[in-house]
Amino acid sequence: MSKASAGPGSISDIINSVIDDVVEIRRHIHQNPEVSGVEFKTASFIADRLSVLGIPHKFHINRTAVIGTLQNGKGPIVVLRADIDALPIVEDTGLPFSSVNAGVMHACGHDMHAACLLGAAEVLDKIKGLWKGTLVFLFQPQEETEPGGASVLIESGAFPLNSDSVFGLHVNADHECGTVGVKKGIDYAGVLAFDILVTGIGGHGGTPEAAVDPVICISNLVMQMQILISREKSPFFPAVLTVGSIHAGTRRNIIPETASMSGTIRCHSSDYLRDIQKRLSELVVSSCGSFRCKAEVTYEKPYPPVNNNSDLCDRFTKAFSEFAGKENCIERPLPTMYAEDFSYYQEKVRGLYVHLGVRPKKKKSIPALHSPHFSPDEGALATGIACHVSFVLEMMGKKGVHAGGSKE
Repeated sequence: MSKASAGPGSISDIINSVIDDVVEIRRHIHQNPEVSGVEFKTASFIADRLSVLGIPHKFHINRTAVIGTLQNGKGPIVVLRADIDALPIVEDTGLPFSSVNAGVMHACGHDMHAACLLGAAEVLDKIKGLWKGTLVFLFQPQEETEPGGASVLIESGAFPLNSDSVFGLHVNADHECGTVGVKKGIDYAGVLAFDILVTGIGGHGGTPEAAVDPVICISNLVMQMQILISREKSPFFPAVLTVGSIHAGTRRNIIPETASMSGTIRCHSSDYLRDIQKRLSELVVSSCGSFRCKAEVTYEKPYPPVNNNSDLCDRFTKAFSEFAGKENCIERPLPTMYAEDFSYYQEKVRGLYVHLGVRPKKKKSIPALHSPHFSPDEGALATGIACHVSFVLEMMGKKGVHAGGSKE
């Protein structure tokens, strides 16, 4: 890795000295996943690791969040964030450290995120002679469920609003292991989550005329909702409406009383999300009324889009390129339609969220995020640690110090 590998005691050497332990940390977290809101054992495990490192820390959000603080003289306050929750997915990877919690899996890489940040904490503690200020290691729960753990930490006062900057990363199979993708400005989409309950009149399947069938109503509604995207916005403005869940009925010969669906709308404009929320409610009520059904629409607080600070992008790109080589820092031309509650932090302080490549080298593709087969390359753990360290040294490093650990 270019300059980082030069000389004894370089940062690359220090990362290599901790990487075996970081792999074991990732495998432990992967094998013991917990869904949003119940990350108690995960948080306790992380707290124990911080204790071993001698980093003071506190629990938050009913002991599902952990925030460690490393003070090292006067200087800026920088927050490094990792999410820690898993998903309600049955794992099918065949890994020897597959999930032991039935129906729960780290299918979004949060085990990788947490391990990278713990590894970075150890490395940064070892190189305190190269930086000054206060580091905040934020291990956040509930990223996968709205309104998200980030907003709760902000509202509770746990997130330091006097921070100079906040940094995070997310695994991404778009990029090869050893590389990082960076997108200036709007990157991840904002997301509006909705739930719809349709109420009719239940009855026997053999006498539909005596009932009001909510299944027919909600089936029609799924298709009608798509006109909000295809016919009520410009084709040059990207947006996506997804229905991810539909539930109705208990037996094949019973017309149920109710049917429900849940979904999301994603785009890169908070204003558009507010507008489409109004239109979705209007469409649902009018459409269901035409089927003689009643409808109720509820919404979760929408995530705003991730908006990466331009200056931080430039500074990180320079620092990481010095460490790993310019070819390994990739400028992303387009934003993604994934959503991230990291955006709440960016509304309070300037922030940067990058894409950590996890696709094995020479492979064109791997199973996607949120797939039961998702299995990122663990070689990316060292790169993830390097991302955190590069950002910190750029923001907090003594003058002339770069990620290689030497002076210019």
